Amino acid sequence: MNLKIGLPNGRLLEESVAVLKRTGLDFSAALGNSRSLRFKTADGSAEAIVIRAVDLLTYIEHGAVDVGIIGYDLIREQMHDVITVLSLNFGKCRLSIAGPKGGGVMKGQDLSGIRVATKYPYLASQYFKKKGIQADIIKLYGAVELAPLFGISDLIVDLVSTGETLRTNGLEEKEVIMQSSARLVINRASMRTKQNSMNKLIAGLKRTL
Repeated sequence: MNLKIGLPNGRLLEESVAVLKRTGLDFSAALGNSRSLRFKTADGSAEAIVIRAVDLLTYIEHGAVDVGIIGYDLIREQMHDVITVLSLNFGKCRLSIAGPKGGGVMKGQDLSGIRVATKYPYLASQYFKKKGIQADIIKLYGAVELAPLFGISDLIVDLVSTGETLRTNGLEEKEVIMQSSARLVINRASMRTKQNSMNKLIAGLKRTL
C-alpha cells in the first residue's frame, strides 16, 4: 500500500489503531511503551507515525504523511487545506461552553466583554460573534477547566465527553457549539498519486464501520 498514516496521540490513538487493524493494517506496537513514533506493518506496505494531535493536520497538508485520523473539532478550528473523506464513528464528543455550576452566565444578561478560556480560539470567537457578543477569548494550552476557578475567565470552551471533568471542577455545560468525532483526512496530492491505495483504505474502513 506504501502509505504514510498519521495517528494522533492522546484520546483517539487506541481506537485509531483498532479500526486500522480491522482493515489489515496492524500498528498495535504504537500502543506499547516504545519511545519510537514510527511503526511499519509486518509486510512493510504501510507506515504509521504518531503525531501530536494539534500538529497532525499540518503534516497532512504539507505531505509529510498521506492520510491521518483526527477529530472534526481540530479540522474546523485549524482550517487546513486537506480533504476530509470519512467519518469513522468513534471519538464522539462535543465542543461546549461551560462555566461555574449554578452560575447565571449565558442566561440572558449582557455578556459583552465576557472572558472565555479555550484551546479553540477560532471556533469560540466565531460562535460568540454570531451571537453578537464581544467576548475576550483567552488562548490556553493546558487544562482550561482551571481558568474559572482562578479568576482567569468567566467561561470556557472545551471538548466534553462524559462531563465528569467539568463536574469534578465545579463546572457545568451551558451550551453546545458543535458535535465532533474522528475523521479520515487525506493530503490532496496523495489522493491523486496514491489513488489506488487510498481507495483500498477507504473501502476497508467503510466495511469495518
